[in-house]
Amino acid sequence: MSIIHVDRLKENMVLSEDVRDLNTRLLLSKGLKIKSKHIRTLKMWGVTEVNVASNKPDYEETTAKEIDAGLLERIEENTRELFHHVDLEHPAIKELFRLSVLSKSSSKIYKSDKKETVDPVDDSKEELMSDLRNNIAYQRIKLPEIPSTVYELNEMIANPSASADDIAQVVSKSPSLAAILLKIVNSPIYAFPTKIDTISRAVTLIGTQEISGLALGIHAISIFKDIPKDMIDMHLFLKHSLACAIISRVLCAYKNITQTEQMFVSGLLHDIGRLILYKYYPKQSRKILQRAASSKELLHEEEKKAIGCQHTDIGGDLIKKWKIPLSIENIVLYHHNPSDANNQTYATIVHLADIMAHSQEIGTSGERLVPNFDTKAFNSLGLSPSSFESVIRLATHQINAIESFFK
Repeated sequence: MSIIHVDRLKENMVLSEDVRDLNTRLLLSKGLKIKSKHIRTLKMWGVTEVNVASNKPDYEETTAKEIDAGLLERIEENTRELFHHVDLEHPAIKELFRLSVLSKSSSKIYKSDKKETVDPVDDSKEELMSDLRNNIAYQRIKLPEIPSTVYELNEMIANPSASADDIAQVVSKSPSLAAILLKIVNSPIYAFPTKIDTISRAVTLIGTQEISGLALGIHAISIFKDIPKDMIDMHLFLKHSLACAIISRVLCAYKNITQTEQMFVSGLLHDIGRLILYKYYPKQSRKILQRAASSKELLHEEEKKAIGCQHTDIGGDLIKKWKIPLSIENIVLYHHNPSDANNQTYATIVHLADIMAHSQEIGTSGERLVPNFDTKAFNSLGLSPSSFESVIRLATHQINAIESFFK
């Protein structure tokens, strides 16, 4: 059984469950073999998805004429390894698996953003840090300070008499930040009909909070740009972070959530704790990466074993130090287990965005596998898996449009 959007229905597919309208009136019965007239009926009554009996993924017919059967089998096997830690029978995961295979199958060259080589595990007796958070708490390691431009922006936004021009003057103190912000505002993310050529105009159109959020995310990531490539490819890290930010923003639109800037920033910063590890504890981080790769365990689980905490804890500590809103701190802290978050909906959106980005292998923060899936949180979100294809398509278009701005 699988959930399928009505646009993907084909004749002779068989319904595995009754189809009812919003008033629970029966439209089509379980066991019915679909004909074109039934598809018209479903569309007329506004039904967007149905359950059909299926023994094989519906991408097979799409790709059969375009890809060798042996290659398709290898892609499926590789994708099953990628999805090793999640339940492939859950409708949401099943759909992401289908989209992942379809994406790889439709590529002219099958490739991935992830590192293919695995360094040997260092089995030396050197002790890993048992609790890195204590070292941070007792200032044995000093977390980076919030960028001055972002600090000034936060101060300015807190001032009720501050104008768009005042905020624009603060942003303009960093020409590189101003340039990136204008490029983003003029990108498909916002899709304004005319070009926005001044920061003050951008502030007026998208709001002070969104400008501040974008500035924070851009500056925060730039602090860690000097991490060696043999530790983590920062271009791929940024690509994954952007993917999570943009997918979070698109998911907000599907859920009619207006706080898009908060979700964008949360998505952009969700793995910032890993950058703290890579920058200040490179030797321990290499061991953790090696152990996760060789054991095929999730990276955040290996972090917990090695250092007594996870990147989410460290990221939360940094965000608290920077006095970023508590709501963002909470999302970063719980993006792997959103059921425990104060605002479960927001944390679940970033959780799902992270899983989507991993399932499509868009960049990498060091994790090689699709992270654990919080079924309870996803089910409470009320989002249909049939929306995933359009979410990923739109987000990919936006990611490709702005990725080059950060190089």
